[in-house]
Amino acid sequence: MIYARDTIKRYLDDLAAKKAAPGGGSAAALEAATGCALISMVLNFTISNKRYAAVKEKAESGLKRSEELRKGLLRLIDEDVKAYGSLSKGFKNHSPGLKRLYKDACNVPYDICRLTNEGMDLCGELVSFGNKNLITDTAIAALMLESAFFGARLNVYINLKYINDKGYVSKLHKVLSILGRSMSKNKNEVLRKTKKAII
Repeated sequence: MIYARDTIKRYLDDLAAKKAAPGGGSAAALEAATGCALISMVLNFTISNKRYAAVKEKAESGLKRSEELRKGLLRLIDEDVKAYGSLSKGFKNHSPGLKRLYKDACNVPYDICRLTNEGMDLCGELVSFGNKNLITDTAIAALMLESAFFGARLNVYINLKYINDKGYVSKLHKVLSILGRSMSKNKNEVLRKTKKAII
């Protein structure tokens, strides 16, 4: 099954069921993809509005990137399910390649974290130049991306504790700590500008 080609209802039914996967990592990817879809919506309305002609080129560039991010995150919905399935199978079979499978299980949520960070960067720019009628959509996108990031980061951490490669573990902890601070800082700035515009 490829969830990216299925209905939202089917995915949510499977998420709610007594199944090991899809789970939190896959759900984080979906949340992040939805956040990027909101960014694309705001950019589309910005591009089509003559009042924003001065930023049309910037908006078109942003739209291209937000759609790339959305497609990448959509793919990760299924990649997370596959990674968990491989890890679970390897664990049951006492596979000698279990260490590699734990790294694979880290890579998917790490990619979610990386892409959500890029999406948040777009939100940080968009809140200043995007269509003001949709500024709250930009803020909601930022909130979704932050939530998805921290959810995916938890899934990296839970797998890292089973990996003996100290250099690899230390590197990921350091990078994710930096990205986490950046995510929260940028989200707070998006919310500050949004509240200033609407209250």
